[in-house]
Amino acid sequence: MSADRVWNRGALEAGGDSPGPGDRALASLLLVHGLVMNGGVHHAIECVEPVELAAAADGYAFFGFHDVAEFFRGTSVDHVLSTWDDNTEVVANRRYAEMVPDDSHLVARFEVVFRERPQLFAPLGPS
Repeated sequence: MSADRVWNRGALEAGGDSPGPGDRALASLLLVHGLVMNGGVHHAIECVEPVELAAAADGYAFFGFHDVAEFFRGTSVDHVLSTWDDNTEVVANRRYAEMVPDDSHLVARFEVVFRERPQLFAPLGPS
């Protein structure tokens, strides 16, 4: 299925050699989401450069996760995101999990955008 190939290109190849806007949004979102799933929200914020976090926020917004986009855009002003201790880690992770309960939420939104606006993604080469 082509949606699977585009998803994998975003996850494994940072969107590919000539990414479209959808590919860039997906790759940026998946970079931060993967880090959140690996080590938590604070881990993700710590591991990426500010420009990567901003791109991820834009990626979440691109796919309709405006609440997650605002969450990450608020890292410098939100006490839970800017102060790292055991309590804020738990709260930050809980807030993210409420917005993105599991990977299937991301997949479902991606598939809708891919189906409705495939021109936003680079063409697929031979498989």
